[in-house]
Amino acid sequence: MGKIIEISHLQKSFGKNPVLKDINFSVSKGEVVCIIGSSGSGKSTLLRCINLLEFPTDGEIFYHGQNILEQKMTTAVYRAKMGMVFQQFNLFNNLNVLQNCMVGQVKVLKRSKAAARQTALEYLELVGMSSFIDAKPNQISGGQKQRVAIARALSMEPEALLFDEPTSALDPEMVGEVLKVMKNLARSGLTMLVVTHEMAFARDVSHRVVFMDDGVIVEDDTPEVIFNNPRNERTRVFLKRILDE
Repeated sequence: MGKIIEISHLQKSFGKNPVLKDINFSVSKGEVVCIIGSSGSGKSTLLRCINLLEFPTDGEIFYHGQNILEQKMTTAVYRAKMGMVFQQFNLFNNLNVLQNCMVGQVKVLKRSKAAARQTALEYLELVGMSSFIDAKPNQISGGQKQRVAIARALSMEPEALLFDEPTSALDPEMVGEVLKVMKNLARSGLTMLVVTHEMAFARDVSHRVVFMDDGVIVEDDTPEVIFNNPRNERTRVFLKRILDE
């Protein structure tokens, strides 16, 4: 499997506060990698750096071997290849479901409206939202909004999809419908990098689990090792606390 993303000695500080400290890891084509850890451990900041929503303080991010921080590729083109699904959906409230899934294709990928509509309809069907194409975001539930957000990201046909705690803003009864979509995407071979508090998803769906604490990667291994026999004491303490809740 070829590496899509490689992170080398990545650091990010906000003022004098270091949030990411010497991060090194990679994501290969077809991998599902889950990032777990306490709030404030740097998980979301790492994802935002990978998608250039935050600019790293130091280090390198390679996309197919090219250092994207050297700006030889425009940010918009790169972000289209690294789709992002946010905690708070980030849908355009003035656009309906179908338009939300078309606008990026037309503006960034320069697709015709007809082609963008066809692609959007295919992915809305995939996530079970094709019957809501005329609805505005304020007319659908949180779980439905997140499924639209996933369809919007997929409509850009990215190489990898980054999920930033995609279920944490949802009511408990809506979490399952979003996780079901994500599990199906994982089975389809999509490359996924998922920041999540859903331990069952991380254990059952991912190829690798990365545990972060205090801005560093403490452990990066298979779900079997992380959940059944973690090598680091910090990982053991975190999982015991989370799984005993």
